[in-house]
Amino acid sequence: MADNELFFMLEKEWEIKSVAVFTRNPMAGEKVRKTIWAAAYDPTTNEKKRKYPKLKQIKYGQKIEGFPWVEGPFEPLQKNVEYLVRIELRKKFAREIFIITDDNKAVMPKPRFSCQKDRTYSVSIDKDGNKILIPKPVSK
Repeated sequence: MADNELFFMLEKEWEIKSVAVFTRNPMAGEKVRKTIWAAAYDPTTNEKKRKYPKLKQIKYGQKIEGFPWVEGPFEPLQKNVEYLVRIELRKKFAREIFIITDDNKAVMPKPRFSCQKDRTYSVSIDKDGNKILIPKPVSK
């Protein structure tokens, strides 16, 4: 998180097919995830005509150039709630559970890869004034 904005970071730039954030509260007995933000192509668009955006970072709730179908964001992210982000790439997908802590940090309670554990980022500003997150090396 940077300045109360949540960014999803990929290791390199990928063509993105879709992105979605879901919430559920398993402690309250909720079994179904609720979509709170999603962006993608209209499924009726011929796949050969689609031009997927190439991104390395995605900000929660951002309007993604090239995605005509957007749902939400329906609510701001809350602290101590379990969220799932799913990012579909051209031939792969990224999926991770995260929680916003009381001290306003996004943590992954069960990171899928060891390189994600304890990863932190520094914030830089590009020439257009957009925030760019740069991963700091993880000490072993």
